[in-house]
Amino acid sequence: MKKGLIALLVGAMCFSMVACSSSSSEAPAAEEEPAEEEAKAPEETPEEPAAGESKGVIALSLKTVTNDAFQAAQADAVQAAVEAAGYEFQLVTAGSETEVSTQVTQIEDLVTKGVDGIVIDPMDANAVLPAMQKAKDAGIPVVLTDSAVAEGNEDLYITYIGTDNYAAAKEGAEYLTEALGNQGNVILVRGANGNSVGEARANGYKDGLGDGITLAGEQPGDWSNDVAKQVVENMLQANPDVAGIMTCSDVMLDGILEACSDAGLEDVLIMSFDGSDDGLTYIKEGKVLGSMAQFPDVMGSKAVEILTGVIEGTVDPATVESYIDSGTICYNADNIK
Repeated sequence: MKKGLIALLVGAMCFSMVACSSSSSEAPAAEEEPAEEEAKAPEETPEEPAAGESKGVIALSLKTVTNDAFQAAQADAVQAAVEAAGYEFQLVTAGSETEVSTQVTQIEDLVTKGVDGIVIDPMDANAVLPAMQKAKDAGIPVVLTDSAVAEGNEDLYITYIGTDNYAAAKEGAEYLTEALGNQGNVILVRGANGNSVGEARANGYKDGLGDGITLAGEQPGDWSNDVAKQVVENMLQANPDVAGIMTCSDVMLDGILEACSDAGLEDVLIMSFDGSDDGLTYIKEGKVLGSMAQFPDVMGSKAVEILTGVIEGTVDPATVESYIDSGTICYNADNIK
């Protein structure tokens, strides 16, 4: 009995030693390698919109595109450039050449809607200023085309792109003076009172006349054929021996020509402004002496180029000139086909 107990104890001890030996001979578990430091996240870049998705909305505010080839051409140019840049285009028009309050309200509505940028062709140099201030306060960039606003408000817009209306009209008056042999009476059909473009053109015309030319009368035509016809009739009644007429826009030519026809004036020389298709047609037909051309496509495309650059942060507005001349040329029978 005692021998059996001893044998049992010895066996247990041997088993214990074998177990310990087996346990201690196993390789220690490998320590976990410290996780590599996570790579720094790449800098965030603006997300490109999905195919077919708009980057935002850019609006154009102008007078009207109805029966106004220049305004229509400008609208077409802006729309093409906006959509090519991946934005949605929105057009608002006042509906009439003199509906200044409507344009102001429309601009304010665009600001309320939160559009991303606005191209404005101001109908009045002062009336639009409060609406432009609201756009600035809302952080909405604005570019002006064709017409400027009152001086001293350059902080309300990035740049103004348009014709040097004064210089172009002055050149037109000089051309008319030469054609008249620097003699005779002329009348002037202005634009709408308060419009900076019309004022600049009227002043340029008057300053460009030769010393042998007499300005017999001037009245606003309000950019309207009906009004232009009426004021020309009035001026011709007071000055029947008029040899030349200067008009601040091709959009009033139909009314002016009708008034001249009714008065029996066939040889009067007419100097116009815009270089529209209608104006060029009248030059070819010998009804108009010349027209100072503007380039609405240049105004529209350049405006959008700058505006989208500012919106997307690729253009610093502080580096953009406050005025960009879109160019001009005097179209006449010698240079059109």
